[in-house]
Amino acid sequence: MHQFVSPEYREGPFFYTLSDLHQSNIFVDEHWNIQTIVDLEWAYAKPIEMQLPPYWLTSRAVDGFYDAEAVSEYEAVLEEYLEVYEAEEKRRNGSVLQAPIKRRVWKSGGFWYFHALSIPKGMYNIFNRHVQPLFNKEHFDESVFDEVFFWYWGFGAREMINKKLRFSRSSTTQHYRLVGSILNAKRMT
Repeated sequence: MHQFVSPEYREGPFFYTLSDLHQSNIFVDEHWNIQTIVDLEWAYAKPIEMQLPPYWLTSRAVDGFYDAEAVSEYEAVLEEYLEVYEAEEKRRNGSVLQAPIKRRVWKSGGFWYFHALSIPKGMYNIFNRHVQPLFNKEHFDESVFDEVFFWYWGFGAREMINKKLRFSRSSTTQHYRLVGSILNAKRMT
């Protein structure tokens, strides 16, 4: 993570963040003025470098950037978004802080890294398509996610998985025996 967080921002500023902010949670009027934002229950404070531009600017899911064309399309729209963001930031605050940081986070790959951390449903694809190539250019097309990440979901993950598999096999065997005995009993009658 140190690769994506600058030392000068490690102790702040921190920003209040709406973690579930996407198109369907923003209600606008006929002139596109925001009227209501819903789903605020998971809001929290996070470092400025984790204040990411919205991934949905091109109407893709966070793990929907399958190829370079999709990323390029997003990058073009992102730059337009950041120009407006920067102008608004300067107009409101008299200075610009966040827009350049958002650009740096995009260029460094932190955009993908932090989205992978904060959006579990997209983590697998984000990691394989965008984070792993940042760190492993020689073998970027090998999926190590399956082999590595399950270890970190909780203590004793392997033991729990093996226990579930043993139980499943045992239950399946018992099920087949029961079905077999019922079928045999029906044949005898």
